[in-house]
Amino acid sequence: MSRTDSHFNLRLPKELKVKLTAAARENDRSTTTEAIARLGETFARQDIVEAKAARDALVVELSNALQAGLSAAEDLGEVRNALQEAQRVSDAKLASLRPTKENEPKQ
Repeated sequence: MSRTDSHFNLRLPKELKVKLTAAARENDRSTTTEAIARLGETFARQDIVEAKAARDALVVELSNALQAGLSAAEDLGEVRNALQEAQRVSDAKLASLRPTKENEPKQ
């Protein structure tokens, strides 16, 4: 890190400092680099949790939209069936009103 980076003093409980120093030695890092890496991992995990929550909310929203679309499609199917039935009834009524050869006036 360059000296132009912002610096601040951080007081740690002794137990945490001992753990951090030991982890830094194990990972062949400075204590500062170890602290930065661990903080970065924590924020990355938080970002992943938030992204998963957003994804889950989107899945629920899409599922609801799909269900609404399926319901609308079923409703349209019912409307289509009703229109077809109305057309059959109308055709039958029209057919009954048309003169047949038997009912045609003879000339």
